[in-house]
Amino acid sequence: MNPPAPGFTMHQDGENITAAGDLDIQSLETARQALHDPPSASASLDVGGINTLDTPGALFLCELQDRGVRLTGVKAEHRNLLELICGLPHETLPRRRTVPRWRQLIVNLGKGADDAMRDTYNVIAFTGRTASATLGALFHPARLQPASISRHVTETGVNALPIIGLLAVMISIVIGYQGVAQLRPYGGEEFTVNLVAVSVLREMGVLITSIMVAGRTGSAFTAEIGVMRARQEIDALQVMGLDAMGLLVVPRVIALMITLPLLSFFADIMGLLGGGAIAMLTLHLAPTQYVDRVHTAVTYQDFYVGLVKAPVFAAIIGVIGCMHGLRVTQAASSIGQETTRAVVKAIFLVIVLDALFSILFERLGV
Repeated sequence: MNPPAPGFTMHQDGENITAAGDLDIQSLETARQALHDPPSASASLDVGGINTLDTPGALFLCELQDRGVRLTGVKAEHRNLLELICGLPHETLPRRRTVPRWRQLIVNLGKGADDAMRDTYNVIAFTGRTASATLGALFHPARLQPASISRHVTETGVNALPIIGLLAVMISIVIGYQGVAQLRPYGGEEFTVNLVAVSVLREMGVLITSIMVAGRTGSAFTAEIGVMRARQEIDALQVMGLDAMGLLVVPRVIALMITLPLLSFFADIMGLLGGGAIAMLTLHLAPTQYVDRVHTAVTYQDFYVGLVKAPVFAAIIGVIGCMHGLRVTQAASSIGQETTRAVVKAIFLVIVLDALFSILFERLGV
């Protein structure tokens, strides 16, 4: 017989078993080990010495009773618990059905495709609602919120100038260094200026700015509106008869469509300055020579191509950020989840739209 746990003892003498002490979940394993010989159907268990009995202990006694063991000396305070536990149906849980891995893969692919279709539909529907509300506000200027638009212009545009400028300079420096390293073996390092100027004006300026704005401003939109949703402030606005789209979504989208083209223009200027620094350090060009090279390498089309994309990217970033903010629930983790989804989805759509714009401009010969 194994040594009993402190506070509980069980002795087995043939068909007579005696238990004493506290039979609870902590001493249950000791009680099972004390029955070194399976009790026969004619055995009896004296439980009069048990002081404390909980549900797992009662379930253990009911299992012995189901085997034919007779319980004796049951105290009055334990009788109701034993009658309740022993009266419950004791059925073995069914085995969990295992799904083959190939079937799980197919199910996950189907679920992912269905989620993607639903997200696409939701984005299109919310974009339509936002466009309708924005056009309605533009045709009826009394619905506009100048103070709100001005505040968002400051937060999304003016406050973002330092990080956008620094990032544009760093990107142009990287492109310049890599261009010199790759073209110098072929004697064409002077074309590095063309590479930096065209790539910054057409692609990198607006793309890097949009990605930075999606991570900085899109997440802020989602968090701000999400907190209002969690605090039921948006429900309060609807109860008062106010339009949440006009008050929360439209000013943010309009402000972002104003600031993103300006930020892209600022990024173009800073990118060209960074390219000029590389040209002077590695190619030993004078500032006037660099300006002449840039003027020869790029055209006004290169400049306009980059700026045309900016309002479209701004609209999609604003729509995605506000849409996921309105999806926030009362759960504590909902704001973080929706913010993450908004940033990832906005960056993904910006890159997809940039690729589509590249194809379109190539077909148009621009």
